[in-house]
Amino acid sequence: MSDELDVLLRRVDKKKAELGLKVPLAPDAEEAYRERFLFENIYHSNAIEGNSLTLEEVKRVLENDEVVAGKPLSDHLSVVGYRDATLLAQRYGNDGVRITEHEIKKLHYQMLIDQQQTSGEYRNYNLMIRGHRPTSYEKVPYKMLQLVESKPKEDHHPIEYVAFFHLRLEKIHPFGDGNGRVGRLIVNAQLEQFGYPAVIITVEDKQRYYEALEAYDGLTGNPQVVPFQLLLAELVERQLDELLAL
Repeated sequence: MSDELDVLLRRVDKKKAELGLKVPLAPDAEEAYRERFLFENIYHSNAIEGNSLTLEEVKRVLENDEVVAGKPLSDHLSVVGYRDATLLAQRYGNDGVRITEHEIKKLHYQMLIDQQQTSGEYRNYNLMIRGHRPTSYEKVPYKMLQLVESKPKEDHHPIEYVAFFHLRLEKIHPFGDGNGRVGRLIVNAQLEQFGYPAVIITVEDKQRYYEALEAYDGLTGNPQVVPFQLLLAELVERQLDELLAL
């Protein structure tokens, strides 16, 4: 662990403890926070992947079943599917559901409602992602089994483990589409299981997020985990600050 990451994680845990001592939010305030978080998370996670709906349009689609003129139907289906997958991931987090291949495939199936013939199934072909060739499709089942069977090391911070899990999942890239969105849902489910708040990787975080993923790809021959661990810890701190300010 780098010194910078160690200092940041200590600060995060201090704020987590402060939040635990805080008087719980009133039910209406907590409901408002959760609703706002849901809409913003859906908007940002889909916008990172190129969805054209604005935050306000996402709200209209989900609250009023509205079809926004001039926007692709696929963008509408993406936010509806992501809402359903998000709610499922929240149940995983709240109920302490162990994240296995079954849970990951179920999230993917729930999310890609416009691709039901292939959703929830690992890809059966190879592909290139931003100049990187993910795991060969023949090895995906084995690599995924290795991933879900991995356990946090006693001397590692939970946020380090969650970040490393995400990096490994994205490197495997088990599905033909939707890997990033599913991966970000799993990050939040795991954070909540460890007692940390779910986070939002915003459009503004996109460049740094992709750079952190690429740092682990090992294209330079030196895979790095710290860049994403730092980013995730900062995102957790950002969410803790928001909750403490409520």
